[in-house]
Amino acid sequence: MRGPMILALVTVLISCGKPTGEETDKNALPKNSAAHVTTVRLGDLVFHPELSAQAQVTSRNISKIAAEIAARIEALPVEAGQRIPANKVVARLDCRDAGIALQQAQAQLATASARLRLAEQQLKRSEDLASRNFISGDALDQRRTEVNVILAERQLSRAQVEAAQRNVGKCVVVSPFDAVVEAKLANVGELASPGTPLLTLWDMSGLEVSAEVQQKDADSLARANPVMLETPEADFPLKLKRISPALNTSARTREARLGFVRETPHPGASGRIRWRTDEPYLPAEYVLLREGRYGIFVQEANKARFIALPDAQEGRPVMVSLPLDTFVISEGRFALRDGQEISVSKSTTSAQTAR
Repeated sequence: MRGPMILALVTVLISCGKPTGEETDKNALPKNSAAHVTTVRLGDLVFHPELSAQAQVTSRNISKIAAEIAARIEALPVEAGQRIPANKVVARLDCRDAGIALQQAQAQLATASARLRLAEQQLKRSEDLASRNFISGDALDQRRTEVNVILAERQLSRAQVEAAQRNVGKCVVVSPFDAVVEAKLANVGELASPGTPLLTLWDMSGLEVSAEVQQKDADSLARANPVMLETPEADFPLKLKRISPALNTSARTREARLGFVRETPHPGASGRIRWRTDEPYLPAEYVLLREGRYGIFVQEANKARFIALPDAQEGRPVMVSLPLDTFVISEGRFALRDGQEISVSKSTTSAQTAR
């Protein structure tokens, strides 16, 4: 009797612990229940970030003006920082040696010219005598050769005169362009030899901006308009001239050269160039990690679709190439699975999302 009574008691206890069929249906969630989400149009979320790079105002021509002859420096009539026009005298050299060399060359030219006149007269008389058979043909040929030799000597003397005149002209050094004197590299009284730097000049008609741009930003800069140079004094609009294809091996940057649209700052001024990228970027908070990949959830009919973004990084905005009318899932996105059914309660704008 004890055995059957214990068995009946256990059966009653088990049946009391089970919920009724109605309670089971009420508490259990269906395996394929739709997640309640809200969506935002991608075009209302994206933005165009501002990029920047270090920059400096430089010149196409930063020239070291040097002496072309050996002479003592007599004067340097300009000062560092002075702005000067083209053909302004920037240095004078002692020209006495060059003047003496010119006089010598002129004297040699005069001598050669006199000898040539005499040789031509002798040739004329020889030709007259040869026509009457008073001298041989060899003697006539000799007179003709003398004329040709002296003619060549006169041409050489004339070239020497021209070279001496050029050297005299090099005693006065002038600016080849409108410039700013950056530095004086020599002093009055010093002996200059050919190639000795006298001054450094900046070409004011060739001012441009040199910027070191990250490799990943170079294409964006090439398409940007406008580009601004920001300096402590003012901002200046720029236009891109070229981006060097060569990569700086240490900084991993490429040099960009930009010209000024209107006014220009002081030579050597430094600052930053700024521009907005034309690629749309999505804020970092919409990027999620699924199965080791970063991406976003978008609405595809009544399902959530995970779109992987290969360039995405945690905590950083990411460039997207999806159509701007794509609906991105905003609220309710954290627990979603790829392909899960969704129930969209509403779609919000970017302003509503911000609030």
